[in-house]
Amino acid sequence: MKYIGTLVATAAISLLAGCSSIDKPVGSPGYRPLNASGVSGEASYTTSIIAPLERSRREDTFRKIYDFCGGKYDITGESNDSREVHLSFLCDNSSKSL
Repeated sequence: MKYIGTLVATAAISLLAGCSSIDKPVGSPGYRPLNASGVSGEASYTTSIIAPLERSRREDTFRKIYDFCGGKYDITGESNDSREVHLSFLCDNSSKSL
């Protein structure tokens, strides 16, 4: 019985943890310009039937894209394969002065 409780707890933690990531950044970080303007990439996050959890994952993904781009970006595409939401993005730091 204790085993079942541990298994349920582990499954719940795994379900709630989820993940988001930058999947396909273009260019090596060592050679990417600081303003990253015009650099594109793809990011994704795991879907959830729990709306607040999915909103949190989406916000976390947006934060990761913002950090990757060093500021503003545009979402150029979005798809949902029922397991993950995939976002294509383009960094846009044209308003920054050098």
